[in-house]
Amino acid sequence: MLHFYRTFTQPKVISFDLDDTLYDNYHVIRQAEQAFLDCLQQFVQFAPEQWQQYKQQLLQQDPIRYEDVVAWRQAAATCLLQSLGKQPYEINKILNESMAVFVEWRHKIEVPLANQHFLTQLAKCYPLAAISNGNVYPPKIGLHQFSLMLRGGEHGRAKPHSDLFQQTAKHFSCNTNEILHVGDNLITDVQGAVISGCQAVWINTNQESIRHISEASHLPTIEVFDVTELNFLLK
Repeated sequence: MLHFYRTFTQPKVISFDLDDTLYDNYHVIRQAEQAFLDCLQQFVQFAPEQWQQYKQQLLQQDPIRYEDVVAWRQAAATCLLQSLGKQPYEINKILNESMAVFVEWRHKIEVPLANQHFLTQLAKCYPLAAISNGNVYPPKIGLHQFSLMLRGGEHGRAKPHSDLFQQTAKHFSCNTNEILHVGDNLITDVQGAVISGCQAVWINTNQESIRHISEASHLPTIEVFDVTELNFLLK
């Protein structure tokens, strides 16, 4: 299914969200979270509710700082360990070990071969950028097609803020309206791209009608069910 909502113009640069756009992230993130908590609980005992409480408290206190999900996880774990009586030298050791476990499990991702092949072909035609609010490093999951990789919180405000889109335009010496951004989220990806002046592709992974989705405040340029439906972009 290929549906156009806005006038489409040929882009100079194509940017991609990662999680749930190029691969299914649902089970991977939950397994990584559980592995992280299991590692922490080798050193201290706590209820999952305590972990969630510290995460939410930090996010409420400083939502901009903790757009960086790595910094957020580290800070929440530090607060939790401090509350359980751990000393700074112990906290550093536990945190380093637990974060290493999380990163390992976080990258146990299988990108569909069709998507990998499509990106390889697309990279022959356009510069490609990865713009993510998550913490996956594309080369660690076999994605080497991106000449620019930006992460929300680390390199600028997270999507839907315009920072990362503007940085992409600056990096490739183009205007934002010459960028086509591809993502699955109607707020962070579609809204973020449109308000930044980019064109937007919505990957409608659940095959829902956009008319029935309350958060659809901005229409994408194009709607597809699968990223490979964008093969019309291949020159």
